[in-house]
Amino acid sequence: MPQRYQKEIEEILGQVDEDSPVRSGSGSGRKQRPWEISRAQSMSYRTPRERFRFTIGKALLAGVILLVISPLFGSLGLMAPIAFGGIVFILGAYVVHFTKPRRSLERRWRGQSIEDEPAPHAFSRMWHWLSR
Repeated sequence: MPQRYQKEIEEILGQVDEDSPVRSGSGSGRKQRPWEISRAQSMSYRTPRERFRFTIGKALLAGVILLVISPLFGSLGLMAPIAFGGIVFILGAYVVHFTKPRRSLERRWRGQSIEDEPAPHAFSRMWHWLSR
């Protein structure tokens, strides 16, 4: 019995090695496994919108950069507007970070959710008791 499983596993691994593309630029001649995707290849699968998405971290960084470079524009009279823009970016990133709902992953096992249901509040327990 264990030999049968061993044989099936070897067949599956043989098929995976046959189907996987050869890694370009690799001198070893070793075949690339499907799960071995380089960062450049994974970036090519993304759309331009996904690559250059504006995130909270980028907004915070833009605000800090605007604050740092604002003194350079002091002689042109643009120091205050640029610094104000930096402060707006920083405060905006701060507000969005704390108001954005958290994304949590639902834990599942064999297609069924295994999340614990929250304990009922005192009001809901009392309402259930009164409605019986």
